[in-house]
Amino acid sequence: MDPLKHASVPLLAFLAISKSPSLASVAVLVFGAIFPDFDVLFEEHRGYFHSILFLIPLFAVSLYVQNIYLWLFVFGVGMHFFLDFFSGVIPFLYPVRKKGFEVKVSGIVIFESSPRINIKYEILVGYPTKSRGSYVGLSNESLAMALVALIALLFRLKFSSL
Repeated sequence: MDPLKHASVPLLAFLAISKSPSLASVAVLVFGAIFPDFDVLFEEHRGYFHSILFLIPLFAVSLYVQNIYLWLFVFGVGMHFFLDFFSGVIPFLYPVRKKGFEVKVSGIVIFESSPRINIKYEILVGYPTKSRGSYVGLSNESLAMALVALIALLFRLKFSSL
């Protein structure tokens, strides 16, 4: 997943639940949402910063310190993990164990005759990629999502007193 999607989805979630967002809170959240991909600077993409061995201590510190900006950073990192879990392998125990998991959803069917939803999925096992080139390029979909998030942000900042 590219940085625009990683920034846009948590931003939209934050704007939906925040009473009065500030530019500082948005900046920290977006930085947290793209931070795990800085592990491309190390040997593997989806390595050190995509591990719960990174997230759990960060989460514990945020609970202890009780700082809203640290909470927002951790929320962004957590959303990054969640989104990546659906778009590639996440090695949860990296570097102790490099094998990771990915969810592939192949179909969602909503039945009209009875109130139920059928989701077809598969859990795949694999390893993070060594290629650093897998994190370049932005799609039209990403750009559209980022523009929607930006418009929502501008609207919320302009009318946050309503």
